[in-house]
This record gives sequence, structure tokens and C-alpha cells, in this order.
Amino acid sequence: MFESIIQKVPELSRLEEAVGALQQEQGAAQAKVAALSNKVAQAREDDLNREALALNSGRRAPKPKEPELRAQLESAQREQDVLERRLTLAGSERSRYVQGHSERLMRLLAGAQAAEGEKVAEGAATVLEDLLRFFKAEDDARALRRLVPAPARENTSGPEKSVTVWGPMSTQNVTGGPARGDLEGTLRYLASLGAGTVVGEDAEGAA
Repeated sequence: MFESIIQKVPELSRLEEAVGALQQEQGAAQAKVAALSNKVAQAREDDLNREALALNSGRRAPKPKEPELRAQLESAQREQDVLERRLTLAGSERSRYVQGHSERLMRLLAGAQAAEGEKVAEGAATVLEDLLRFFKAEDDARALRRLVPAPARENTSGPEKSVTVWGPMSTQNVTGGPARGDLEGTLRYLASLGAGTVVGEDAEGAA
């Protein structure tokens, strides 16, 4: 939850580490209890089978193995219960610390978010510049094709399947890709997360 600011709050870091360590111990304890439960169930079946075979053969019943394993299971279950209680107490201590220092933590989180926003904005601004140049080249190529249309090739093949597009032709309804405006708008929004000027707006503002 507080990974982005944890190094700036040593006490919170200690509490987070304590909770994390207890969660790992709890997972190991649960696995131990589950394994012992299976062993106890299997030992009970084995004990019954051995005792029945021994009595049918006129021999003395062997010492059962289930009681020893059951004692281990009860001990493991108690350890698990204690760990659950410790984890609850540690979680409560962490919650009290967060509540008591909420204003400071919110300021630190806001600063961390702003720093990440700067990274996002920097990357988005670079991509936006490349995208605008891409769109400019696309527009120039379209204008050139209007001025110098390519010669039509003679159709010597059979009829091909036709595609009907309703509405104006665009990248979105022809190829299924996002519209140019949507792409540019999204990148401008991401670029605005930083403190720098959004790409393409300096010249407009000066005009």
C-alpha cells in the first residue's frame, strides 16, 4: 500500500515488515496444519488396519501412530491460532499509526504521485511529438495523392468482395483502430500530468 513512500517513514516501514513477516509465517503454519491433518487421517486408517489384522491373527495390537501425530497437529493448530492473533494485533498497530499520521502520509503520497506523473508525462510528450510528426507525414502524403493521383490499373481479374463503410472514411472505421483525435487527446492528457508544457501548445499560445 505504501511502497512508494515507505523509505521516507521508518516507523511505517517497520510495521509493514512486521505484518509481512507474520503473513509469511501464517502461510507456512497453514501449510503445516494441512499436511499434518492429512497424515493424521492416513495414520488413523493405517492403525485400524494393523490392529484388525493383528487381532484376526491372534497377535497383540501394535502401538498406534495416530496419537503422536494428532498431538503434533494440535500443537501446529495452536501455533497457527497464535500467529493469527499476532497478525491481527500487528495490523491494528499499523492502522493506528496510519490514522495518527494520515496528513503526513497523504502529503508524501501526493508527492510520490506527482513524481510518477512527471515520468508518465515525459514519456507521453515524447510519443506525442512522434505521433504528430506521423500524422503530418500522413496528411502530406494524402495531399500529394490528391494533386498527383496514381494511374488506375486495368482490372483483368474477376469481381472482388466489396466492403461498405457507413459514414466518413477514417482509420477507426476502416481498420478498427482508434481515431486520431482519441489518440492525440489521450497523449495530451498524459503529458499534462507533468509540470511541463503540453506538446504543440507553445506556438498556439504565442499566436
